[in-house]
Amino acid sequence: MAKKVGIVARTDREDAISTAAQIVSRFEKENFKILLEPGLAELLSRHDSSTPLTEMRADVIVTIGGDGTILRTCLRIPKPEPPILAVDMGVRGFLTEVTPEKALEAVDKYLEGAYKVEHCSKIASFIGDERLPDALNEVFVTSRHLAKLLHVRIRKNDEVVMDCRADGVIIASQVGSTGYAFSAGGPIIDMDLDAFVLTPVCPITFIRPIVFPSSSEVSLELLKPKNAMVVIDGDYQKEIDEKNSLVIVKKSEYTSSFIRFGGSFYNRLKARLLFSREEG
Repeated sequence: MAKKVGIVARTDREDAISTAAQIVSRFEKENFKILLEPGLAELLSRHDSSTPLTEMRADVIVTIGGDGTILRTCLRIPKPEPPILAVDMGVRGFLTEVTPEKALEAVDKYLEGAYKVEHCSKIASFIGDERLPDALNEVFVTSRHLAKLLHVRIRKNDEVVMDCRADGVIIASQVGSTGYAFSAGGPIIDMDLDAFVLTPVCPITFIRPIVFPSSSEVSLELLKPKNAMVVIDGDYQKEIDEKNSLVIVKKSEYTSSFIRFGGSFYNRLKARLLFSREEG
């Protein structure tokens, strides 16, 4: 059976579209079946390759964009997820691997098997009996009304940890600890530490972020108001109402995986998040 490659790209940038076209040609030379997100398929006049993300079952997926493109892809592709080769067209992509200039070289290395795969934990979240899409970065619970505080009771495995009054609460994975949670004052979690971090956003009392082991089940009970919004990876949104005012989060059984050619977690921190300006 022919191998399949899924290709997802920003469609608002000509350089991303042209890079996608080059990558399509390279994989076709190796007899891969090409699966393109519908918008990209339209722009490349490849209607026969048009495939929604929810149906993109492939051996590898190439994303051409920034972290937002990756997160949108990981939210929707079928599980278990294939590895992702991420070409950086964003501002400062932490998850991306190669520049557009090295995209074809990266494809060749993938075809040669000259790469390693980095597996990243995801977070599962539930409202009542409904499971929401797994988060690669974070689950964010916030008020549906601007400038209105959220009063939340936080439990770990049914034990009350604290009550929190804040603009919102972020629960982030190791990868997500470098994103929104980091901007909100949370710690960065080493990728070898199997944990996630809860970070209050603008709390009215002095509350530090809390790091929980990934074996924990953490629940957020809305005390006031009884309605709120859950935002997953800055993309998916779900309203919470009085009928189901409890959000439960825990480690997902699924992971996202990325093709890497070298470097490390801390190299990416220094290079892309300005964690340090020193060379090394």
